[in-house]
Amino acid sequence: MRRFLGGGLLVVVLGGALLLAGCDFLEFIDDLFGRGGGIGGVNFVEIVAEYSFGIEVMNRDTGTLQPLALFASISSIGPLTFDAASSTYVAETPPGSDPYVRMSIQLDESGSKIWDLDVERRMTHDAGSWERIDRLVAYDIPYHRVEGDSTFYRIDVTLPQWIGLGRVEYRDWSTTLHSEQDPAFWVANPSDVQAYFDADPNRYIEIEFRQ
Repeated sequence: MRRFLGGGLLVVVLGGALLLAGCDFLEFIDDLFGRGGGIGGVNFVEIVAEYSFGIEVMNRDTGTLQPLALFASISSIGPLTFDAASSTYVAETPPGSDPYVRMSIQLDESGSKIWDLDVERRMTHDAGSWERIDRLVAYDIPYHRVEGDSTFYRIDVTLPQWIGLGRVEYRDWSTTLHSEQDPAFWVANPSDVQAYFDADPNRYIEIEFRQ
């Protein structure tokens, strides 16, 4: 796991860029998060991963790519597990749940950045006649702000040099006409979507930790 080296300058995105010396930064995070049982001592009860950007997906009927305004808002379900050794939050519903949600989110030890994020949801829609899978894998998402009892990490157009989009999966299919292996719509190359993300002026990925 990657860690900050002591004594250097650290950057936190809080509206603009804020530079703090190492020990001052840790005091800032402690004051921000309070004391308890998770990162910085806080006990979070829910995580919401939301993202939106334009992409192209394959259309099974036409065999061609078509534009899609991809949006997903995925909430954890049930208790969150925090592994202090790896600074990782994990949540997963039982297999076969509808929706089925799985999350693994690793932060740095101070809580200033999400190092690794892997979020997946599988759910039916349209009265159960369609099924959809969304998955997001991303890296290096910085702390952004606190609003009320929520702490946010965010990537958007204000950070044009960010290259942390590892994987985006999207599959959608009729439960009577198609299958997960042969869906109606899907991302053709889920590991190569950074260019789509960079091209959308309204792009964002936002992770909300709720107390």
